[in-house]
Amino acid sequence: MASPVTPDEANEAIRAFMIAAVRRGRPLWPEEQDEYEQLLDAWAAAVRTRAAAS
Repeated sequence: MASPVTPDEANEAIRAFMIAAVRRGRPLWPEEQDEYEQLLDAWAAAVRTRAAAS
């Protein structure tokens, strides 16, 4: 996945990922947990970038 450029885009990517995970009805597998953490990192970076630009 390309890194989202805004917090809103990153948040939407996290929501879509988790909706798909919930539909499977099981805890995240290690690979999925890694992807989720990468999405969170992308969101945090986007928030920091927005804050620095303010």
